[in-house]
Amino acid sequence: MNSSDNVMYEVAFMPDVHFHDLFAQFEPGTFDGLPVTYNGEEKQAVIRTMEAQLTSTRLFNENYFAFLAALDDAIERGIKYIALPGDFSDDGQPAHVSGLMEILNQYRDEHGISFFLTPGNHDPGRPFEAEAGKSNYLGEAGKRQPVYSKQHPRCLEKINASQMSEAPACTDEVKELGYNGLFDLIGDFGLKPNVSYHYYETPFSGDQSAQTEIDEDIFDPDKRLYEICHEGTGGSYRQPGYTHCLEIMDMSYLVEPVDGLWLLALDTNVYIPQAYADTSNPTDPSNFSGSGNNGYNKVITHKEHLIEWMTDVAKRAEEMDKTLISFSHFPTADFYNGAGPIIENVWGENEFQMIRLPSVSTTQTVARTGIGLHIAGHMHMNGIEIVKDSVSGRTLTNIQVPSVAAYVPAYKIVRMYEESGQAEVETVTLDNVPDFDTLFPLYETEWSFLDSIGYDRIWNRDILNSRSYLEFTDWHIRELSRLRFLPREWPEELRHALRKMTGRDLLIFSQLSDSTRLETIEPFITGSDFTTVESNSSTFNDTWKQAVQKAETMANNAGFSFLDLNEWNGNDLSTDFYRIRNAGDLALNDISNERMNQYALLADAYAETSDHTDQPHQLWDAKSLSLRQKLAGVFEVMALFADRLPSVHIQIDLNSGEVTSL
Repeated sequence: MNSSDNVMYEVAFMPDVHFHDLFAQFEPGTFDGLPVTYNGEEKQAVIRTMEAQLTSTRLFNENYFAFLAALDDAIERGIKYIALPGDFSDDGQPAHVSGLMEILNQYRDEHGISFFLTPGNHDPGRPFEAEAGKSNYLGEAGKRQPVYSKQHPRCLEKINASQMSEAPACTDEVKELGYNGLFDLIGDFGLKPNVSYHYYETPFSGDQSAQTEIDEDIFDPDKRLYEICHEGTGGSYRQPGYTHCLEIMDMSYLVEPVDGLWLLALDTNVYIPQAYADTSNPTDPSNFSGSGNNGYNKVITHKEHLIEWMTDVAKRAEEMDKTLISFSHFPTADFYNGAGPIIENVWGENEFQMIRLPSVSTTQTVARTGIGLHIAGHMHMNGIEIVKDSVSGRTLTNIQVPSVAAYVPAYKIVRMYEESGQAEVETVTLDNVPDFDTLFPLYETEWSFLDSIGYDRIWNRDILNSRSYLEFTDWHIRELSRLRFLPREWPEELRHALRKMTGRDLLIFSQLSDSTRLETIEPFITGSDFTTVESNSSTFNDTWKQAVQKAETMANNAGFSFLDLNEWNGNDLSTDFYRIRNAGDLALNDISNERMNQYALLADAYAETSDHTDQPHQLWDAKSLSLRQKLAGVFEVMALFADRLPSVHIQIDLNSGEVTSL
């Protein structure tokens, strides 16, 4: 059903752009940037260090070029409606938001594109303006250049330069905007009614469909406030005993840009007042926690008005025969395909961003609203989740859209058809991005500086040999795994094992008992052969040889040469683990079928010998698990990540939840 003859509506979704204006001009006397040639012109680039990028879940610099490439690609496809579901900026700083607005204005004016923005946890970071900045812009000679707002402590302290860093540059262009400041800049892109729109409303304006003349004042920021308390939703939902109640803005809106299409843009940021919030100073940003870990779990408890409005909009859309597409920054369903309990067992509670996972009851509540199709970002993941509410029978389809600023860089196109309830979702990967290597000469200077001082966590210079943007983001996930994920997220024993073991060692280890410790097998691992084993005098020798024989038989029965498994090691495994987690079936372009089959063999091998496969996960945890049990968990989670619904180019029956790969 991918014939354009049947397409009624077509919308592109690009969440998590994390736009950073590479060529922003800070006020004179602060930081001028570094010279670079772009489009044949000499420009001054204000960029973040490569080290900052390779220890962050998103790129800060090259995504500038990727975003332009995504917009150009959408234009070539004839798309006229583009939604940016949150984190369109990197921390809502005026310099970078203004740069983004220049680009959106240009594409609107030159190509007739209508943009629809809704905020994410990075825009804004808090509901009210905050002093801010970054410590890791790239400065002269490869050193770090801190840039902070004028009243930020780092500027007030007048810190001197050091071996690694220049003295801070101070400008208010890097403050973090609150809702009001952000609204002033982005309001023309969906946040305010437009004469071209067929219909427009907010959760606070009421149904405007019967109005002959719309009072636009009702859409002003001060008319879009709701009360939120530390314990839950305020206002008419406020319960006895609720404390620290404050008013903040909700940027949600419903727009009909073309006859029959309703786009429901949901502001699902939830900034909860702290228990120590000063209600006498309601605009103090420190009164609130950030929204990054809250999502729909807290929308349910702290923004009840939004759930009520979503239900009403969905009901009216059905009655009026409108095609409804909802989008927000946060996922509405389990993006880990049921792997959550195992993740908590192996890696620990609240690791692996488990705190961001919508609960089953949250997903059921959202499904019950009837919104049907929901597009999300936030996790920088590619995937689809379909859930049927057991009470109402309604189906919720959550589409996870990748980020252009991470691996695999992509955006999605949603096409709605004349046939009721049929949708097509196409994923567009950004492989060849013009000018993506523009800043590489500046990174060369950074690397040389770090090398000259003997920096112990220096990034791999080979990333600068990337021949495409896709290859560059693959390097990003590899270095991110090495420099951040493994050191921060993985238990020490697992990290140590992965550094030492090949795939062959891992298969052999699956045939040993749970009580076997890493130090016991260390004399035998790292691809050793039978000669080494037989010459070893350890009393463990016979046990190891038996495990080797079992593992070799398993490999041969699966169609592998045993030595094939020595071609990769634990570090390769961890990189592939994150590739599959983030990109789903998009990652299969970078992992061979043979490697995936070897991982499947290991998953089966560990599952067959696990002492805990039939026990509830509550009976064991990360502290009590043996190394072999932890590895069993790793492969089980990896298998669940790889076993998700197809998501690259699919057709969805939104009523039945049936997915067909195109």
